[in-house]
Amino acid sequence: MRLTEKKLRTLIRKQLMESAGVHRCLNGSMVPNDSVECYEDICLRIEDAVHQRDSLGSGTASRSYYNGVLADLRKKKRRLGKLHTE
Repeated sequence: MRLTEKKLRTLIRKQLMESAGVHRCLNGSMVPNDSVECYEDICLRIEDAVHQRDSLGSGTASRSYYNGVLADLRKKKRRLGKLHTE
């Protein structure tokens, strides 16, 4: 099996992205996990999830789902906040 240069570059790029620890922002761009851009994206995701959750009735399964998502996002935000406020 012979790889073309384009396919080889794609495979290498994929490996680098997986090993580097990257975050995909809402706009589709890839940024490092510990970057300010990642922190800002997490903040936007939290705002969006809160808005969606608050539009649902209390006691619904969807609301419970959003509460779980928010808990994970807030954990990431706290971790990133410690890195960027030192």
